[in-house]
Amino acid sequence: MSFLLDPFNWDPINPNNIPYYIQVHITIVIESLLIALVIAVPFALVCARFRTVSLLVITLAGAIYTIPSVAAMVFLIPFTQLNPPTVIIPLVAYAQITLIRNIVSAIRAVDPALMDVGRAMGMNWLQLQLRVVTPQALPLVIAGLRVTTVTTIGITAIGYFVGQDTLGYFVFNGIENGYNDEILAGAILMIVLAVGADLALLLIQRILPRLLLWTLDGLAMARYTLRTLWASRQRAGAASAA
Repeated sequence: MSFLLDPFNWDPINPNNIPYYIQVHITIVIESLLIALVIAVPFALVCARFRTVSLLVITLAGAIYTIPSVAAMVFLIPFTQLNPPTVIIPLVAYAQITLIRNIVSAIRAVDPALMDVGRAMGMNWLQLQLRVVTPQALPLVIAGLRVTTVTTIGITAIGYFVGQDTLGYFVFNGIENGYNDEILAGAILMIVLAVGADLALLLIQRILPRLLLWTLDGLAMARYTLRTLWASRQRAGAASAA
């Protein structure tokens, strides 16, 4: 623990200060997850509709996940050099299996009876997606995102091998120099980062569905109020003109 408690290791004057490596690590993780979601959501929507496509896509994503991360990063070096994409591309690829599978499962888990009730209430397709499908599916989708986030935080550490200043620096530098305190510090920092991200997503998982419904109700009420005020002004104008 002496490495973590040493103020010099947290001082910006130190070129190898801990906050700098935390920032780089978090940046790579967030960029990878955002890109992974942009790719996974359309694939998952198609897979939820067509089971044959689902089997093919999930099998392919599972096969990609078995590729060793170091091998994938080294393979990309001739194309992306020692730049962030060398780490981000494998992270995005590894995230697909969990994200697609969970999004598909979340969509298929929505009770068809709730959809029928929504249609009976006069909801259109967009309202059904926002008020019925999304609130029901979000918890399972975010559960998959939690697993993906923790996995991505761990794999990102290997990015140090390809020139990225991730928290893996402390682990591998400690191994190279035989400095156990530095190895322990790197491991603790990644554990804290992973647990913190998981707890934050757990909080989002619990409040986001309700927040979405409250927001939609508020927007609907505001829209109704504006329409009522506009209709009242029109009637008042027509009465004064008469």
